[in-house]
Amino acid sequence: MDETPEVLSYLVGVLNAMHIPYMVGGSVALGVWASPRTTHDLDVVVDLPPARIAEFCAHFPSDRYYIDPAAMTAALRQPDSPSLGMYSFTDMLSGFKIDVFPLRPTDAAQVASFSNRVTEEVLENQFAAVCSAADLLIQKLRWHTMNSSERQFRDCLNLLLVDKQRPQPHIDWQYVEGWVNRLGPAVQQAWATVKATLAATETDRPTP
Repeated sequence: MDETPEVLSYLVGVLNAMHIPYMVGGSVALGVWASPRTTHDLDVVVDLPPARIAEFCAHFPSDRYYIDPAAMTAALRQPDSPSLGMYSFTDMLSGFKIDVFPLRPTDAAQVASFSNRVTEEVLENQFAAVCSAADLLIQKLRWHTMNSSERQFRDCLNLLLVDKQRPQPHIDWQYVEGWVNRLGPAVQQAWATVKATLAATETDRPTP
């Protein structure tokens, strides 16, 4: 059974009730802008003050969620660590994992994506603030360079292929290239490879 709707709805409800700004990314956002893929986790960026972490955790009953306020506080206070300050907690009923990332004021690209977030229907009758298509592409290019993830690379192609089929594309290539140039050689190389693969994919398509 897919627990995504229930866990996502509950998480968004908690964040909205606490008036905590947030942005859903990862595979859930991918499902909004491109072809969805199976997932058993949820990525969310939060602007959660350290003083309210215990309050946030209290909304998740200990008989269902494995969540530790002290560990979460320690993780979110290290936004410059290799994990980017991520804290993960689990719905023990389903094994569904929620990855919480702090908003990092020193990360200009992340701050821009947070400012650009949009409210969309992420699942049937479930709306949430999500990363825009262009910012999600940039995010996934960065993750690909960090861990050489083939999945992130495929997600980038997925986003672009679906977007090119829209009458009005959501992805502004000039915006993407502006950030790619700011983010350095590794991201620039990843973007060049994605574009080359995209061009090859389109060339290989049969002519109608």
